[in-house]
Amino acid sequence: MRIFKTGEYSNKRRHSCKKMVLSAGMALMLAAAPVTAMAGQVYGSNTGVTSANSVMNNIAAGLSMSNKIDVSTLKNNKKVGGDDITLDNDLTDWKNVTERKALSDKVSSWKAVISADYSTLYISYEGTAQSEWDYGYTGQQNLVDITYATGLSDSTNHIQFVAWNGGAQVKNGWYGDIEGAKMVTVNEAHQNTAGPYTVEASIPMNFFTEGNFKITFAGVTVDLADIEVLDGSAIKEDTTEAVYEGITIDGSFKDWDAVARYNAACPNEAHKDCLSKAAMVFDGDYVYIYLKDGATGSAYGAGTHSNGRYSIKTDLGRELVFQLTQDGQVNGIDGVLCQHVGRQWEIAVPKDKLPIYNKTISFGLYLSEPFVKDVANLKDDGSNDSSDGNYDIAYDGLYGDWNKYPHTTIQYATPGTHEHVADASAAIYCDGTQLFGHVETPMQAHLTEAGGELTQAITIKFNDNWSQVFYPRMETVDSDGNINWNSQKGGLSEGTYEFYIFSTDAWHTSANINSTNEADTCYGKMMVTIGSDKDECEFIIDLKKVADKLGCDVSDFKQIDAQFGRLGQQWVTTAGASTGAWLGLCICVLITVGVLVYQKKKGSNQVTE
Repeated sequence: MRIFKTGEYSNKRRHSCKKMVLSAGMALMLAAAPVTAMAGQVYGSNTGVTSANSVMNNIAAGLSMSNKIDVSTLKNNKKVGGDDITLDNDLTDWKNVTERKALSDKVSSWKAVISADYSTLYISYEGTAQSEWDYGYTGQQNLVDITYATGLSDSTNHIQFVAWNGGAQVKNGWYGDIEGAKMVTVNEAHQNTAGPYTVEASIPMNFFTEGNFKITFAGVTVDLADIEVLDGSAIKEDTTEAVYEGITIDGSFKDWDAVARYNAACPNEAHKDCLSKAAMVFDGDYVYIYLKDGATGSAYGAGTHSNGRYSIKTDLGRELVFQLTQDGQVNGIDGVLCQHVGRQWEIAVPKDKLPIYNKTISFGLYLSEPFVKDVANLKDDGSNDSSDGNYDIAYDGLYGDWNKYPHTTIQYATPGTHEHVADASAAIYCDGTQLFGHVETPMQAHLTEAGGELTQAITIKFNDNWSQVFYPRMETVDSDGNINWNSQKGGLSEGTYEFYIFSTDAWHTSANINSTNEADTCYGKMMVTIGSDKDECEFIIDLKKVADKLGCDVSDFKQIDAQFGRLGQQWVTTAGASTGAWLGLCICVLITVGVLVYQKKKGSNQVTE
C-alpha cells in the first residue's frame, strides 16, 4: 500500500480532473467540426471558421492565439507611406513598399509590410501563370518559411497560400486554417496563353508564436526588423490624365492607357465573345494594334471562319491581310512585332509594309466592318498627300497613275482564305467619254492562270441595267494590224502584252484592225503585265462606240459597273459621263491626328466603352 506525502494526493487529483476537462472539450469541438467544414469557407478569408484542423493546431501550438508579439520591437522598423492595404488584386496601395526580386521560377517579385497598428502582416507577390488553370504558383511550391530565433518548431513555421478557380485560403504549416487570415488572387492567363498573376494576403500578427523571426520566401530571406510598417498616411489617388508617349511592344500594355479602345465583336455566332476590345495607333514608322480576347475565346480564332485573319485597309481600298496564331505569332507580314500575354495582344506593323494609302487606315477582321476606322499618322509630314483629285489617269502600261486612286477588293476566297493576301483589287475611272480600268492580283491561286484571270469573264454594266451590258473580248493584233481571233490569253510568260478589245458577239470575220466591219468594231485596248508575284492590267474603252452598240448616247451612262469574274463576283463602280472627271469614291475622311487620353483611377475603366 502506497502512502502519499502531504498535498501529493490532492495535486494529482487536480491534474487528472484538468486532463478530463480538456479531453471533453476537445471531443465537443471535434464533434462540431465536420458541420463547419461542410459549410465551406468564405472566398479568401478564414475569419470565423472553426475546424478540427484549426483546433488541433491551436492546441498543438500551445494555444498560440493568446501569444502577442511585443509591438515595441517593431517601432524601430522603417515607415512607409500608406494607411492600409486593401486585398483587391490591385497593387496600387503597395507602391511605397520595397519590392524584393525573387530567386524562383514561380515568383518574379514579392513585398511584405506591417499595418500601421502592428496587428497585421501583409504579403503580396507576382509572377506568370502558364495557363488559366495553372495555380501552381500557390501551395507547397511557394511556402513562406518562418524561422524563430529560438529555433522553435510548430505549425507557425510555414505559411501556405492555396488557390483554385474561384477561391483562395491561407494555411499554416500543418495545413490548418489561420484564424483571421485573408487572401485574394487573380490569374490573368487565358486558356493556354501565359499571363500575369497577383496574390495578396493578410496574416494577423498574433498568429506568430514569437516576435523575433525571419521570413524566407521565393529564395529571399528578410528579418522581421527589416519589414516596413505603414505610417498611417493616406495614399493620394492618382487622378492625372494618361499621356500618350508612344507604344513599346513589351507585353505590359500600360502605354495603351492613353489610347481609345473600341468594342470588338466577332461575327461568328458560335463564338461572338472571342473578342472584346481593339485599338490602333499610327505613329511614325509603325502601326500599333491592340486586341483583347473575350471571355470564352481568343483573337486567333476570331472571324466567320474561326481563322484569326485580319486586315489593315487603307483609305484607297488596299488591304494588308495577316493572321494571328495560337502561339502568339503573326503570319503574313515580315518584320512584325507581337506580344500575346493573357487576354491581351499588341502588334507593331512596319509602315513600309502597308499598301498604298492617302491619309488614313482602318483595322478589323478581313472582309468585315473595321473595329477602328480612319486613323492617320501622328507624325504625318505631308509627304504622302495625294493630288487635288485630278488623277491624270493614262493608258500607258505603267500603272503608277493608279496608285492614289481608290480600289475595291474583289475575291472568291472569302474570309476563310488560306492565303495572306486579298484575291485582287480593281478600279474603274470615267473621264466622260472613255472608261479606264485597273486590276491587280498577288494571289498565287490566280497567278497560275498567268493572264487568263485578267482577260476573261469581264462584264461592264451601265445604269445597273442588264439590258445595257458590254462583254469585252481580248485579242492580239500583230505589227501589220492582223487580228488573231484565237489569241492566247492565259499561260503567258513573264512580260507585258497588249490586247485589243472587241465584243464577245463579234463576227470574227475582219482580218485587219484597220478595216473591220461594224460587228467587229474595236472598242479599246488592254495592257497586261505578268510578274512573279503579281499580275496586273489596265484598259481603256471608247464609251461612244459602246453607246452606239447599245443604241443610246454616252450621256445616258449615269453609272458604270465592272465585274472581273475570274477574280470575284463583286462589282466595281464609278460615276458615269454626266459627272465629268470622276473623283473616285467620295472620300470623306475624319483624320485622327490626336490620341485620346483618360484619367487613371484605381478600379475604374480607363478606356472608352
